[in-house]
Amino acid sequence: MIIFRVRSEGDLVKALKKAVEVLESGGLVVIPTETVYGLAAKMDYAEKVYEVKKRPKTKPLPVQSTLSEVEELGEFSDLAKELARVYWPGPLTMVVKAKTKIPETVTAGTEKVGIRVPKHEFAYKLLEEVGPLVVTSANLSGYKAPKAPEEVNVQADLLIDMGPVGGIPSTVIEVSGNKVKLIREGAIPFKKIVLDIIEL
Repeated sequence: MIIFRVRSEGDLVKALKKAVEVLESGGLVVIPTETVYGLAAKMDYAEKVYEVKKRPKTKPLPVQSTLSEVEELGEFSDLAKELARVYWPGPLTMVVKAKTKIPETVTAGTEKVGIRVPKHEFAYKLLEEVGPLVVTSANLSGYKAPKAPEEVNVQADLLIDMGPVGGIPSTVIEVSGNKVKLIREGAIPFKKIVLDIIEL
C-alpha cells in the first residue's frame, strides 16, 4: 500500500490527483473524513470493499456524495431534504430509498442506501473530481473504526495520511416520509436531531 502524507497545500493537490487515478482504475483508497478514515471505491467496484473488509455481503455499503449529486442517488422526502439542509455537509448518514444509479452490490438487495455528504476538505474535493463513492470505515469488520492512519487495518492501493481526524463515526438514521428511525448513534446526538425536527 502506498502512503501519501499530506502536510501542505501542494501535497493536497498531488494527493487528490493520485487518489483520482487509483479510483478511476478500479482501485481502493483510504481517505480522511471529519469522522474516521474511510475505505473508498467507485460504486462499480463495491465487491472489492466487501472482500477487503471481510464484510458480510448482506450488509449494505454507505455512499458519500457532493451536495449537487445526492438527489441522483436516493429518494428524499421533504423531511429528509430539510435534515440535509441542516446537517450536510457533516457527520449524518441518511438511509433512503435508492435510485437505479446505485448498484445492487451497494444496497445488498435492500433497495435502500445510506448517503452522507462529508465536511472534510479532501473527501469533498475528491467527490467533486470522481463523483459518488462507496466509503466505509477503513477497518476489518468487527474492529474499531480508525481515527488515525496507523489504526487502519485493511489493505488498499493508496492511503492518504492527513493525521488524526475526529474519531467519532457519523450518526445513521433512516428517513421514510416523515418518519425517522435511529440506526446508529454517532457524532450528532439523536436527541438533537429529534429536537431540530420539531422546530422544522
